[in-house]
Amino acid sequence: MDYKRFLSDFSEASELYMIRTMVYLSWTVPGSIELASGMPNPETVPFSSATFKCKDGTELHVDEDTMRKITPYQQPRGMDDLLKWISIIHKEFHNPPKMGAAKDGSQWGASVCPGALGGMDFLFQAILEENDVVLLDEFAFGGTKKLIRKMKSVYLGVPMDGEGLVPDKLGDILDRWEELSAPIANGRKMNKPKVLVTTPVGQNPTGVNTTLERKQEIYKIAQEYDLLIVEDDPYYYLQYGKTYIPSYQSLDVDGRVIRLDSMSKFITPSMRIGWMTGPEAIIERASGFMGCSCMSLSCFSEIATLKYFDSLGLEGFRNRVKYLSDFYKERRDMVEGLVKTHLTGIVSWTTPTAGMYIWLNLLNTDDSMFLADEALCRKYKVFVVPGIDFACDLSKTYSQVRLCFARTTQADFEKGIPLLARFITENISRKV
Repeated sequence: MDYKRFLSDFSEASELYMIRTMVYLSWTVPGSIELASGMPNPETVPFSSATFKCKDGTELHVDEDTMRKITPYQQPRGMDDLLKWISIIHKEFHNPPKMGAAKDGSQWGASVCPGALGGMDFLFQAILEENDVVLLDEFAFGGTKKLIRKMKSVYLGVPMDGEGLVPDKLGDILDRWEELSAPIANGRKMNKPKVLVTTPVGQNPTGVNTTLERKQEIYKIAQEYDLLIVEDDPYYYLQYGKTYIPSYQSLDVDGRVIRLDSMSKFITPSMRIGWMTGPEAIIERASGFMGCSCMSLSCFSEIATLKYFDSLGLEGFRNRVKYLSDFYKERRDMVEGLVKTHLTGIVSWTTPTAGMYIWLNLLNTDDSMFLADEALCRKYKVFVVPGIDFACDLSKTYSQVRLCFARTTQADFEKGIPLLARFITENISRKV
């Protein structure tokens, strides 16, 4: 593939400044004397060792020799041993066709990043420019939309149904681009879309999964119209079935899928650990922007993640995946039972098969915005997110709301769902 079409003109901003270039070069030369960096003396670092204690009693120890290695500045892409683990995980769960391919820019590459959203920020700097149009799921995460606007680009939602993004609708947008682009252009000359960003598993906010058949159709459309697919997939390991739906990356014979993974749901959000994988030409540029920004991730987060993976092993990683799947399925069942009891006749919904969200559709109204009214929220003491916060088309009203069942206790749900029912029924006709 010719990646020049996809890379932004901000190339200079992604190039490492001379200090970092010289430091990284010195690391590749055995016996070199490195006098270029502004590294503090290791004797001044107050930390000598660390121990992370897991809930199951396992202790992950970082000895003094290891601590001396992780306290200096690191490479933007992350610690080598953690990158090795990422390769093992992707080989096991995705088996990317481009893994190990010839170095033509399309071979599979990886970089650790500060969570999936942080990775997306650097990725968008690498591939987006002013007047670009990004195709999104019809309902999409607000942070993704804000990052697109930050790049002075715009987004356009692709319709979805209970099986995810609709391929025919995607193809229709691309076929009729000149006609359809006028309403979003506002007098600007918009570029034809070259990027599709989608969350295919446990989609936020709808909770739906894109089926394998849909993914295959969408990938063919991406080939036909030369699109990059950004697979933002933080809920991949929260699929409830015994068989996981193959990822876009597992189908990627061209090197046109950039995948974003996050440890926010696998370990904890505060670690700020995620990774980007995909064509090396794109990953290299995106990690260059990271190197000129936060320089590298917190090595304490990286080493904690690495030690945790070492302690699990691949079999333990699979067991952790099963534990998470079972845990969130049980919570889904509990909350859906309460929804059936208290909200039947008030809302409709589709049972989610992955993730941590139920997407409720309010009956007898086309606008759920009253559920964000501050005074009413204070009165009823229950908080959900109206659908318009996720919508790509803000010219319409939306009857949906997102309910997250991940963190709240069962006792609070047993109290909160009846409160939500009362909130809706007493204010359904209210205009805010």
